[in-house]
Amino acid sequence: MQSSPIASTTRARYAQRRHHSASRKGLRLTPSSCPIGNVADVREIVVVVRTAWRHDRSRLVSQVVLTALSGLLSGVGLLLLVPIVQAVGDDGGSLDVPVVSSWDLTDWGLRPLLALFVAAVAVQAIVSVATAVNSSRLQQGVVDEMRRVAFAAVLRARWDHVTTLRKSDVIQVVTSGSARAGQAVAQVMTVGVAVVVGIATAVVTIMVSPGVGSLGVLAVMVAGLLQSLGIRRVRGLGAEFGERNRDLQAVVTDSLDSLRLVRAHDAAEVWHRRLLSAFASVRTAQVEAVRRQAIANSLTTLGLAASAAIFVLVAFEADVEPAAILLLLVLVARLSRSVQTVSRASLQLANLLPAVGDVTRLTETAIANAEHLGLAEEARGVAGETHAPEFHMPRPGDPLVELIGVSYTYPGSERGLQAVTLRVPAGSVTAVTGRSGAGKSTLVDVVLGLLRPSSGEVRVAGTVIDTALLPWWRQRVAYVPQETVLFPGSVRDNLTWSAHGKIDDEAIWGTLRRAAADFAADLPDGLDTMLGDRGVRLSGGERQRLAIARALLRDPALLVLDEATSALDDETEAEVLATLRSLVPAVTVLVVAHRRSTLESADHVIRVEDGSVSA
Repeated sequence: MQSSPIASTTRARYAQRRHHSASRKGLRLTPSSCPIGNVADVREIVVVVRTAWRHDRSRLVSQVVLTALSGLLSGVGLLLLVPIVQAVGDDGGSLDVPVVSSWDLTDWGLRPLLALFVAAVAVQAIVSVATAVNSSRLQQGVVDEMRRVAFAAVLRARWDHVTTLRKSDVIQVVTSGSARAGQAVAQVMTVGVAVVVGIATAVVTIMVSPGVGSLGVLAVMVAGLLQSLGIRRVRGLGAEFGERNRDLQAVVTDSLDSLRLVRAHDAAEVWHRRLLSAFASVRTAQVEAVRRQAIANSLTTLGLAASAAIFVLVAFEADVEPAAILLLLVLVARLSRSVQTVSRASLQLANLLPAVGDVTRLTETAIANAEHLGLAEEARGVAGETHAPEFHMPRPGDPLVELIGVSYTYPGSERGLQAVTLRVPAGSVTAVTGRSGAGKSTLVDVVLGLLRPSSGEVRVAGTVIDTALLPWWRQRVAYVPQETVLFPGSVRDNLTWSAHGKIDDEAIWGTLRRAAADFAADLPDGLDTMLGDRGVRLSGGERQRLAIARALLRDPALLVLDEATSALDDETEAEVLATLRSLVPAVTVLVVAHRRSTLESADHVIRVEDGSVSA
């Protein structure tokens, strides 16, 4: 199980992780193993259609129109078989079909009728291509929309909710889970087309021979319904596949996150075995689902063949004309193909619907836990209005940040902050210290707005920070964590992604010098040097200094460093501390530290012990 990003080895953090583990069980992504057709399944299908409507309603309407047109053309082509059979037979009146027989198309001759039939099929083929292309574009659009909304919701969720989610679960649901949800869209479209074509075929069959034709339609429908008996188990296998796929994603993610430790302990074989086990588990679920679907399809084919044989015998005993029997067989075969398509697509849809539920639950729980309404609206793609006050930097010595009677308790634990009141003076360096687990990181998270106090107020320059003002406050904060965050881009990319507006190279080099990170000038390509995964080409101290430079590029009112100098040697730390001193009074610095040198360089020291503070 992945620990919380803000967790430590203390009892408070351990209790927090236990609560998070319990929360994961409550927010379990695996859907219930219920039969298709119940409320959950209908809801997930509605989610697919609603997403398609919200994303591209014109394309969805086009799909409906094309589907209906395809069914209409299919019916026309089938109806043309009646005058063709009449023209071929000795007795043109042997097929007395309502409406069609009154057209008296036999006078046209066999060749024109065949040409008209081929033309109708050609037009239907063109419509089918357009339908397939339109369906594919709609499907991809729905996948992108579901991914966007889900990931945006997670990014904007409250921090105490985000820490309950396993990173690998989110990755799996947003990537392969959403892709499977997109395949469900395709199956919904396939079912729609097959149903329309099947209805058109059934109508023509009954028109040719109301009695025998109705019997044939009924037999085909019964065979199709028999296939649906395996849908419940196939849906359960789809849920099982999703869960096992998330476990596989967890093994891959955790092994890569721990790769240095794995190599140092020569434990590659352990993770290799875990990966093979996860592969086997996913493969077993996939093969079982395919086996179930194949058996159902084979039984349906056998049932349809038996139904066709019985149908011919009944028609023969009823003295139906041979020409009519032949035509009815063609129609019943066409109807059987449509029913098989519906049954096959329904089985695949049942296997895919749990993925729709996974994405939906991830999105809905994240939106329900959004930091504030405006962010929840953004996650849904709705722009919300913000009314933020103007920011005026207090005079040096006046409080920039105030915590007044602030308490926060981690769910499932008695540890946290207890009625904390403190001031972070503007234009100064304030250090926060205390033993591990005393509440330092919790205090920083409250100041940053990551954790919402259960009681008390957080004020910035005299303004009470509620959830609606969090974006306003964060625009004026820069944060440097203990664990450096770098991605496999260039130095420039890593420095500027969180800055306000466009930053030129001159400003970047100036900031690098301020952060004692001018070693970048000696890199092979300067600012264009690619850093590799997590900045692997740099030392720990170099990575940390780049992180400090990135924070300074935001031109913050408050710079927060959480043990950010712990990876630096004494000489480099002295340079960074001198840099921090040079920033005041323009920038207020809040630093979490244990080193005596850092504490001695601070203007104020706040000591945290068991969730309480003393200055």
